[in-house]
Amino acid sequence: MKLAAALLLIAATGFDIQGCWGAQVDVEKKIQTVLPGQNATFMCRVAVPLQYCRVEIPGLKTLNLNRGISNADVSYYGQGLDAGQCGFVIHRAEDRNNGDVKCTLGIASEAQESVGTMSLIVARSPKAPELDLSQGTDHLVVYKVDDTIQASCIVRDGRPVANISWFLDNEPIDNSELSMPTVIDLAKENLQSKIQNLTRRLRASDNGKYLRCVAYHDGYPGGISETKRQLDIKYGPLPQRQPIEEFGYEIGKVGVINVTVEANPKPQIEWSVDGQKIREGSHDNTGSMEAEVARDLGNGRYLVSLKIARISKLDTDKEYILTAYNDMGSQDYRVKISTNPEPKGITKFFRQHVYGFEFGVASVIGIVVAILFIILVVSIVIFAKVTGRWCFSGNPDTRYLAESSDTESAEVRPKESKRQLSAIKLGFFKKNKDKVAAGEEPGAQNAQNTLKPETDAISAPEKTKEKEGLVYAELDLVSPSPNSPVLKPVVKNDDEKTEYAEIVYTPMDEENNEEDSNEKNEK
Repeated sequence: MKLAAALLLIAATGFDIQGCWGAQVDVEKKIQTVLPGQNATFMCRVAVPLQYCRVEIPGLKTLNLNRGISNADVSYYGQGLDAGQCGFVIHRAEDRNNGDVKCTLGIASEAQESVGTMSLIVARSPKAPELDLSQGTDHLVVYKVDDTIQASCIVRDGRPVANISWFLDNEPIDNSELSMPTVIDLAKENLQSKIQNLTRRLRASDNGKYLRCVAYHDGYPGGISETKRQLDIKYGPLPQRQPIEEFGYEIGKVGVINVTVEANPKPQIEWSVDGQKIREGSHDNTGSMEAEVARDLGNGRYLVSLKIARISKLDTDKEYILTAYNDMGSQDYRVKISTNPEPKGITKFFRQHVYGFEFGVASVIGIVVAILFIILVVSIVIFAKVTGRWCFSGNPDTRYLAESSDTESAEVRPKESKRQLSAIKLGFFKKNKDKVAAGEEPGAQNAQNTLKPETDAISAPEKTKEKEGLVYAELDLVSPSPNSPVLKPVVKNDDEKTEYAEIVYTPMDEENNEEDSNEKNEK
């Protein structure tokens, strides 16, 4: 209550609160980092003229500055006190100058001084990074594939704190394998240390590579310092796609079969050709083949070669088996050689990825999904074609369906929405009765008979049905043979059951029908 009453009294009397606490000081570069021996520049300003400019710098005495007052350590900087500027330059900053810097401004219209605070960081180079590794499964700094390694990197006593990055050789390590860095402050000299941990499941490809902890700081020569440890990972010979195919050999010339084996430690080598064993550094019993000593390519990779003095056609039909083994395991590699040139394009892709170990699970799933999709599309197209759906709905072959039954007639009428077919002329043909009655031979009868359309056979009820678009024709399906007797048309009574074929057509004009009928009668 007393504080509130005091504030109300100050407001009532019009007392200048800002004058009590001093004017607001505008400060440039509140935090500035420099290397030892570099200059540091600061600026404090207000919007009114200044009476004086007093600065306090760690390691130096308090100085009252203006354009006419400077020394070897600090000099005035700016357009003058009349412009409200109190700037200064610290020459050749030293470690003792590290800390908070103050500028105190005197203003004629204010009873209180105005103060601005800044921070000067004089960089100090941290110590070189330190790298610690956990022990392997054998309590040594030797690891096996699938071992989990834990590493810790610390960069001590830097100002400001250093930054840390991890690499395996030159490849950055994924952030998912790294912990959040921890910063430790040493308050006495304003120094900082940083620690970061790594957890990684080792792979065969990590063998022989350097695990690197790289620290970045302006105080380091070149701004960088690092420490590293080479990883020694034990594993047996790794499998490859089978068989290994080598191309481009020439009949009658020297041929060399090369296989790159990955293993650690170095494997023992043995070739097998047609059941004969050829150890590393020896020949076969004919002296035509030599198993050369494996050549170290580094990082657990070894080049194994079998030299054939003179390639023959028989050599291209053989299968060459390379066996590599060490304390961690063994592996067989089957090799086929050919005089054909090495395949390119899609053929090479399928040889390398479809037929070998490189063909990953994701690729298999992708191909299976693609094949199933193609089968589904083809099935849908066939279904639409058969049922006349979608884009096949306009196909006349699927718009009209005919049905047959054991009943007196089977009648299928098209829907009114379907298009009409062209006019169809239907004639019934029979053999020439006169020639049959004359007693001609059946064979000659088959060869000479001519069939004429019989329009008189169409009765009045049938003509009535023609107008309706329906005609019934009775067919006797008999396969003729040269020795079979001449078959005569069979006429059945109306009450007898038979099968009918329905032919749908668009009726022609009556005049055209009568003209066609007259022409047939004249014939």
